[in-house]
Amino acid sequence: MSTGVREPVAAGSLYASDSQELRVEIDRAINTANTEFTGPKVLVVPSCGLSTAPKVAGAAMVMLETEREHVQRVVVVSDYVPGPGERTFSGVAVPNAIAFRTPLGDLLLDRDITEALQHHPTVVANDRPFRTDTAIEAHLPPLQRLLGTVRIVPILVGEASAAEVVDVLERVWGGRETLIIISSDFASGRDAGQVMKHGAQVREAFEKNDRSRVESSQASAMTSLSALMAIVARRSMGLLELASASIPDPSDTRGSVDVGSFAAWESTGVALDASDVSHLRNLATSVVTATVLGAQVSGSELSRVPPALTVRRASVVTLRREGQARGSAGTIEADRSLAGSVVRNANAACSDPRLPSIQATELDDLEIAIMIVSPIERIFPESWNDLHQMVEPNRHGVLAIRREGRGAQLPAMWSRYPTPDAYISALAQKAAFTGSDKVGSASWYRFETIHY
Repeated sequence: MSTGVREPVAAGSLYASDSQELRVEIDRAINTANTEFTGPKVLVVPSCGLSTAPKVAGAAMVMLETEREHVQRVVVVSDYVPGPGERTFSGVAVPNAIAFRTPLGDLLLDRDITEALQHHPTVVANDRPFRTDTAIEAHLPPLQRLLGTVRIVPILVGEASAAEVVDVLERVWGGRETLIIISSDFASGRDAGQVMKHGAQVREAFEKNDRSRVESSQASAMTSLSALMAIVARRSMGLLELASASIPDPSDTRGSVDVGSFAAWESTGVALDASDVSHLRNLATSVVTATVLGAQVSGSELSRVPPALTVRRASVVTLRREGQARGSAGTIEADRSLAGSVVRNANAACSDPRLPSIQATELDDLEIAIMIVSPIERIFPESWNDLHQMVEPNRHGVLAIRREGRGAQLPAMWSRYPTPDAYISALAQKAAFTGSDKVGSASWYRFETIHY
């Protein structure tokens, strides 16, 4: 176990090396920022930090003024960018150091978390990539100034997939006591106009959860951003762009960099009031009618639906006629607004490949059922018995994701099986488990549903 302290390398370049001057820099940026939002779970901030990009980073960091009594741990994540003569590494790195030093003092690492992560097959304990990295260090002085004596979990992503990073982040996710910061820029280069154009395109793709565009972009932490996008969708989180700008590149005097700040919030409420339910059912009915009559329906105009229907949610739409199923379509993971999800699924249910397509003569007798899926919650069973203890029959649905396959069972499916063992066994079969596979070979999630 290391007893070392990681010394600052960005002091005097990305932020002031004098402690008093640094406090003034931070206070000036925060005092000129304002926001109507509080309590973020995740912040995406420029990798150059608050002092270098005060307007953009300040739009995010100002929210931490209300979190001093709540946040105890900050997980700071970025992709590792090797410098000249440096080499990358496999997996995801956490440091051995016990603290990171800045002109404002030392920030202790949360050793319980970093040591626990070292048992993860993707995680390596490696101080080397942190020695010259500034994408994490740049955010430490504002955290000290705004949050006080929090503990930190620095994470650098090397040669790892977004799915591997997702698995690491979900293990440190926590509640309000844990803040997640992703440090990234969105584009860089010598042509300022192209940088601005590309940066705007990547930020738009990020906000719309278009992972393929982000993963093929110039974003400095594209793997970390892609991992966050997966979690935002799974947990039905609200995501908002706060500010953006193109600024001189602090590492290249002839270049520029496009920076942006975002915040994401946990969103747990699923229930709708009567007027929102009526709007959603009318929307689904209109989509089904138009689709069966031959129209092409896609998407939703969010400015014309109630705010409750703009929240990112997953849904299942089921069509029945005279008690018989005529089509069903849905998702477990939220990838769009509730209104958009219902529009897509109502459209797809009209042509369920398992059943004959619905005809116009059936429209008057169709019954439409809408099921809203709660944000899915990661659970970590260490045995099959643990899994049984973590899911409640008739309340929880279960999702299992493996390399070999994936399977999901809705809460309504419990009634189809004679025992909880049979329910879990059917799910395991969908996810391609064999008799010798251990429960830990899958990522497990639980969720709830509300029917309308």
